[in-house]
Amino acid sequence: MGSLNSSASVVADAITHPVTVQVINQGPGIWGNVATGLITAGAAIGAVMLTHKFTLRREKSASEEKQQRERYFIATELVFLLEQFAEVCASVARDNGFEHEHAFAPSHPLPELDYAAVTGDWRTLPVRLMYQLRELPVLKSESDRTIDAADFIGPEYDEFFEARQYEYTRLGLKAVILARRLRKLTGFPDSRLNATPWSAQRVLWEEWRRERKRRSVQALLHARALATFEVKNDMRRKAAGDASDSGEKV
Repeated sequence: MGSLNSSASVVADAITHPVTVQVINQGPGIWGNVATGLITAGAAIGAVMLTHKFTLRREKSASEEKQQRERYFIATELVFLLEQFAEVCASVARDNGFEHEHAFAPSHPLPELDYAAVTGDWRTLPVRLMYQLRELPVLKSESDRTIDAADFIGPEYDEFFEARQYEYTRLGLKAVILARRLRKLTGFPDSRLNATPWSAQRVLWEEWRRERKRRSVQALLHARALATFEVKNDMRRKAAGDASDSGEKV
């Protein structure tokens, strides 16, 4: 009985609640007001979301434009630095020296490659390209050590000049290729380094092919000489063995 009274009390409270009274008084029309409120709230939330989306898109676009400008800037610095380096490499690639005080001296000094003057943001470049650019000065140091280790023996100092020509032909071509990739990345015009037969790029490729052919022939001759030397050694060992056997029989 107590439970029944309690339920009746709850029902009575619900019926007498102001909202319930308003629903009863206004009838079905109140649901229109509720729907209007929901639509208004939904529109407000949607507007906030769209505003946030457009803000993010605008910020992303501004960030991409800034990155592109930075990339153009550092690419401009690097392209001309690399191409100037390649120009001097082409001169070294054809440098057979000149006679000076009864010896041959280089006509062109070795070029320098220093990125210290580059002020652009390296992080705007693709990782692989940035790595290859940073690697080039290291390769140059290795080439310089190779040249220093070459024999400087007269009268024409062939080994020394061949080492200079080969190493800086290789470095010059690497610089040309990197500059070309930077131009392609940023949409810059093509280089003028291959515009004429005596342009740096053509000179470097010509010297590279010539030097590779020379080294191939040199390697073949060395292999033949080594094979001949081994055959002669085998013959000497065999002759010595035969002589030893003859002595034992006597």
